[in-house]
Amino acid sequence: MRKTRVQGNLMRHLLAAAAICALSVPAPLPALAAAGEHSKLLIDTATNLATANWKVSSADWAKDGPAWSVQLRTLHGGRQEGVQVIEVDNGAMSLTVVPTRGFELWKAKVGDLRLGWDSPVKEIIHPSYIRLNDNEGRGWVAGFGGLMVRGGLASFGNPVIDGDQQLTLHGHVDYIPASQVSVRYESGKLILRGVVNDFATFGAQLQLVSEISTVIGKPELVFDDTVTNLSDAPQDMQLLYHTNFGTPLLGAGAEFVAPVKKVQPINTASAAGGLVGWNRYSGPHAAPYAAQVFNMSLHADSTGMTKAMLKSPDGGRAVLMSFDTKGLPYMSLWKNETTAKSGYVTGLEPGTGFPNTRPEERAAGRVPNLKGGEVWRTHLAIAGLTSKSEVDSAAAAIQKLAVAPPIIDKTTTGP
Repeated sequence: MRKTRVQGNLMRHLLAAAAICALSVPAPLPALAAAGEHSKLLIDTATNLATANWKVSSADWAKDGPAWSVQLRTLHGGRQEGVQVIEVDNGAMSLTVVPTRGFELWKAKVGDLRLGWDSPVKEIIHPSYIRLNDNEGRGWVAGFGGLMVRGGLASFGNPVIDGDQQLTLHGHVDYIPASQVSVRYESGKLILRGVVNDFATFGAQLQLVSEISTVIGKPELVFDDTVTNLSDAPQDMQLLYHTNFGTPLLGAGAEFVAPVKKVQPINTASAAGGLVGWNRYSGPHAAPYAAQVFNMSLHADSTGMTKAMLKSPDGGRAVLMSFDTKGLPYMSLWKNETTAKSGYVTGLEPGTGFPNTRPEERAAGRVPNLKGGEVWRTHLAIAGLTSKSEVDSAAAAIQKLAVAPPIIDKTTTGP
């Protein structure tokens, strides 16, 4: 009897230990679905794997069909020393993903249409050179230059003291290297997968698993992300897709188009002028210039999907963003129409809330609080449109979602 009781206790301890270990390691790679599909593990901290350089093409993994390629490179020199990038060419779109920087998207291109912007920061800065607490908690901008840069995972928005926590601008996730990275090809689609752990002892235990996919020959990329609270206690979570565009899409006469339900300025500077022309661009402005931010909710279809578009000044090109409002219920528009060399850019930013401080967002009910083990899912697609007919078709689809005129609220959402 005693031996049976001891064995039972031992088994319970072993099961408990196994459960704890399962929460502390990166999410496992999916098994290959079928013969003819391919996968390559490039980085894995659990097995001490770090691939420096690697390349695969359609000639290796797909003997027929359109040509494509994926290449992992390690950058050298200056403050980019040691940064790893994955460059993808799917035959219609090229893109660069940075595993060393939170699995962010640095740039993309469709034909001669550049998606991205001209940041004063030219190198992809290694996280070791970034001090987030610099400049009163705004050190995040010292490496800011990507096309899609996430804010989160525990917080985004302006620096603030929240209880006993000092929160910096837009959180940590963009300066955390991925713990696991893989590439796979399946059914005419390339999928990059990264696991980023935003962990701290006595703090957050939030894990981002990001899959960035693109169909061969299609000018579109898709983010399917999950954030999991790996602790056994509730944890605030915030996630922002800070998606940034400059010329040629941005310029005098460019327009932001979306099925706006309600729009508000973030502060009195943005409210100046009564929101006249808030969704249109007038071109670069000489100093002094104050950036404007407009926060909004959007109409969606019956499945929760919505769209937003930045249309070029001539109306012949655009970038179209489609996302699920269940995971990303809010949208912010950042207009930074300063001079070209100062960072002329606009940001289309779906998120779990608005870029105010976390205490302000929590008070407004816009901060998800995940239970232990709870998962938050997001879906975002970015497509380049290179003809007026494509732009007009996207505008018509957006107009169809706009079932009522937008509510223009002049009160601010921030301080």
